[in-house]
Amino acid sequence: MIDRRLFKGTSMFNLSKQKIQFELNNLKSFIEEISIYINDKKNETEKNYNDALKDLQSENESEIDVDFYFDDEFHKYNEIFPKHHFNPLLLSIYGLFESWLKRLCDLDNRRGFSNIKVNDLAGGNYIEKSRKYLNVVAELNLDETEKIWQKIKQIQKVRNAIAHNNSNIKTDKNREISKQDLFPILSRDKRIVLNENIGSFFIAEKDYLFEVIDLVSKYLEYVIEKLSHRKVVAKNTTMPFNNAGWGQEKSENVIDGIIRCLDLIEEFERRDDEYRESDFKANLKGQFGSVLWDATKLYSFFCDGKWDVNDRELIMNEKKDGFEKLKKIYRR
Repeated sequence: MIDRRLFKGTSMFNLSKQKIQFELNNLKSFIEEISIYINDKKNETEKNYNDALKDLQSENESEIDVDFYFDDEFHKYNEIFPKHHFNPLLLSIYGLFESWLKRLCDLDNRRGFSNIKVNDLAGGNYIEKSRKYLNVVAELNLDETEKIWQKIKQIQKVRNAIAHNNSNIKTDKNREISKQDLFPILSRDKRIVLNENIGSFFIAEKDYLFEVIDLVSKYLEYVIEKLSHRKVVAKNTTMPFNNAGWGQEKSENVIDGIIRCLDLIEEFERRDDEYRESDFKANLKGQFGSVLWDATKLYSFFCDGKWDVNDRELIMNEKKDGFEKLKKIYRR
């Protein structure tokens, strides 16, 4: 009979990973379509402008100001369209990131490792609270993502300027534009157009948004990978750190010891020499002693008791009475 456990259903974390990629890919497709449309309109406007110049030159109409007629079109596709499409799209990407980061934490919380939820933690927003949950509650080591996290924090500042300050970096009215927090970030990024006189800005290139999507995707994938491998958390007051690996090792030792006991029984049944019984008793007792060494450690751990080297001897020497004494010690 095939063990059904070999065919466990796809975990919620893997399903979440697929859904995240689906949503991010949809955003990328939409951004690509918008970018193509804007570029086509730019090229069309540029062509119409050049054609108009040629027509005027051939007709010697020097008094007509072609720039006047095309200024609005150039302004529309070089600034208005990118500003009103790409800037809001950054908010959408950020919102998706914030939402999924919290949802992943909530999925982890539903496994029952802790009663603490994201909403129980302090923080200015769900990203900060979720990050704290992953560090403190889920006990994930996020050091490998630190560079990505710092970039995400920069993006968060850009997002906040769009959402809360009408796409303007001037948040401190008492400081010059060049002294504002976002100035060194945006002034160096050629994909963003910054008006250094008044502080307004807009995202001009799709590549900036694609980079944000890539960062978000990598960070969420890393979190999913870490959370999906967080199967068991085992700790008590005397061993306050996660001892899941230790527990697995001790359990394997117990099982291996029992298997060796079974092997000894088979060996006893095969032998017919005069020493088989004495050898069997001595070896079996030794194996039971080895099994009890780790079994009492496991029992003390899950009773939140303090294991002692004499615990095994108590059972080996007094059998059931020794075990009853051990129960009273561990369950105090």
